[in-house]
Amino acid sequence: MAPMADGKRIRSRGNAVALLILAAVAFEAFQLTFSAPQTPRAPGFGALGRLQEGQARSVAVAASESETAASQAYFTGIGWYLMHFVVGICNDGIMKFLGENLPPFQIVFLRFSAAALVLLPVLAIQGKSAFKSARLSMHAGRGALLALGIGLWCYGLSIMPFASCVVINNTMPFFKMLFAQLILGEKVGKQRWLASLAGFIGCIIVFNPTAATFKPQSLVLLLSACCFAMLDIFNKKYTASETVTSMLFYGALATAAISAVRAIPSWVPVTGPQMALIGCLGVGANFLLFCLLRAFRYVDASATCPYRYTEFVLSASVGFFLFKEMPSKSTFLGSCIILPSVIYTALVESRQASQEQQSEDKVEA
Repeated sequence: MAPMADGKRIRSRGNAVALLILAAVAFEAFQLTFSAPQTPRAPGFGALGRLQEGQARSVAVAASESETAASQAYFTGIGWYLMHFVVGICNDGIMKFLGENLPPFQIVFLRFSAAALVLLPVLAIQGKSAFKSARLSMHAGRGALLALGIGLWCYGLSIMPFASCVVINNTMPFFKMLFAQLILGEKVGKQRWLASLAGFIGCIIVFNPTAATFKPQSLVLLLSACCFAMLDIFNKKYTASETVTSMLFYGALATAAISAVRAIPSWVPVTGPQMALIGCLGVGANFLLFCLLRAFRYVDASATCPYRYTEFVLSASVGFFLFKEMPSKSTFLGSCIILPSVIYTALVESRQASQEQQSEDKVEA
């Protein structure tokens, strides 16, 4: 009875903290919604006054268009980021099915080998220049981070319950925000930390881990989260200087080469239907990274962190509409915390993007 009582106390404390976070989010959103911007009136009268008024109106229209463009860029980037979750959920389903008969590292090797092979015709059409990259060592680093992250994740799954692994792995946004601030020099405001914390609490409520299932060895999952966070920083840092095709091709090639070390010794014969699914995985792996790279062209790496937790809501929605799976009470409660935090982030971030764009326009003028 003691673990059950401890679990109840953990959940009650988590719910209390969640309510405090939601109260802070609501207060910030209230201030955001009801703080109307002041519009200065044009001085003067007569013809001169009308001229000044016309100039002021033109400036206001230009500023409005600039704000709209900034908001559109933000939501375009977030849209690409959410799309990468949709692709990831499909890939995870295929990998879970294949994992019933194939070792994890063999699946990783075949997945990224297929991803590289799928891109070869595209690169061949583009010519030799498509194969050029000024930072081959960077692609090797990306491959090493991905292979290490997946390997540690698989090890964590072997010693811990799935729910606890997911919760620990979802500390990744906090590492990503920290790395983005230290390495990329991004400004990580309190709203990103606050919204990410609310999302993490929602994640805890959805998966409901308990102290009884914790093992010290599970700290390797924190290292796995660090690997995935640093991988996103690499993708953001070099997305402007490297072509999308080179990022996709060399990243897949490096990951396949590194995972082959563990895949070949425990190789299991692959059937025809399995190879067809692996081909789908290869295409999906490329499209997933493509969506992520497109997102990073529009928004900061740290800006995507609060949206990380929408994956649970998307998964529950897919399960409900496609498989008629009714979400549990914990999933529903966790979603009620995750969604408001995401909406709050969208409101704050879109307004900040508009204000920053408006400031840049004033400086250029």
